[in-house]
Amino acid sequence: MKKIILVLMLLICTSLWGCASESKPIQVDALPHVAYSVVDDAGRKLSFERKPTRIVSLTYGTDEILVALVDLKRIRAFSRWAGDQEISFITREQLIDVGLKVNDNLEAILKLEPDLVVASSATSYDVVQSLENIGIKVYIASSPRNYEGMCRKIEHLAQAVGEADKGKALVEAMDQRMQQLEQRLSRLPDQERKVAVAFNFTSAMGRRGDLLDNMLNKAHVINGVAAVTPPISEHGSVIISKEMVVGIDPDVFLLPTWNYNNKQDVRGYAYEVKHDPAYKNLKAIKNNQIKFVSDKYRYVASQHIVEAVEAIAQTIYPELF
Repeated sequence: MKKIILVLMLLICTSLWGCASESKPIQVDALPHVAYSVVDDAGRKLSFERKPTRIVSLTYGTDEILVALVDLKRIRAFSRWAGDQEISFITREQLIDVGLKVNDNLEAILKLEPDLVVASSATSYDVVQSLENIGIKVYIASSPRNYEGMCRKIEHLAQAVGEADKGKALVEAMDQRMQQLEQRLSRLPDQERKVAVAFNFTSAMGRRGDLLDNMLNKAHVINGVAAVTPPISEHGSVIISKEMVVGIDPDVFLLPTWNYNNKQDVRGYAYEVKHDPAYKNLKAIKNNQIKFVSDKYRYVASQHIVEAVEAIAQTIYPELF
């Protein structure tokens, strides 16, 4: 009788263990218990007893940074745009390995049982507050306006996931690649730098002091819009009118590529710009300098800012490459 009871107990335990292993994703139990604290980009302190192993990322930029810092097994879900090749650098293989995407929906996030949620200043305050009230750690990542800010974003997030050394190494590799690019572009005389105006599907874009302005400058391209708009640090939106664009008379137009809501006609918009009577006498139109730089470069939010600057430079100055 005792043997029968023992066998039954063993079968029950085995069954329960099997169910548990099917219902829970892979855990990274080998990570050491090392307590540490960090301050996120919003100035909020987070304390950890060990490195997080069930990370949920709510932004495409932090998706990209995380895959360079941690094993994919530590990422529970990417953001909603992961795998969209016009805005995200996450590969199809990486998306398949992680297997899940999520937006800033509280119920969807809670189902993933995260031990760290990486959000941004644009993430719903109610979602962030609700997660923290439940006891889930939320790290707020910045939206940098220049290369240096992007490097800080990477190093800060690396500290949050317990991978400070990897973050430092990643930034060092970025700096080295940027220096190599600068050496190439420095051969271009200042008087031969081209003036560009970038567009979204509404108007020209790239206010003085924003990230696109910084990337254009690093690509040795003159941002035409910067001369006719107040700095980004000043509050209020600015619509760049056609009259402003005509006054700039740029050498190059950079047009959008991301059909983000399946309602944008990329080629149709390019046709409209090219045949707009207001622009017919501009150098960009007369010299047929209407160019495309993928929006994943123009709206970059990660270490891929280096590739973004390279892509802009190669588009504007192909002869240097």
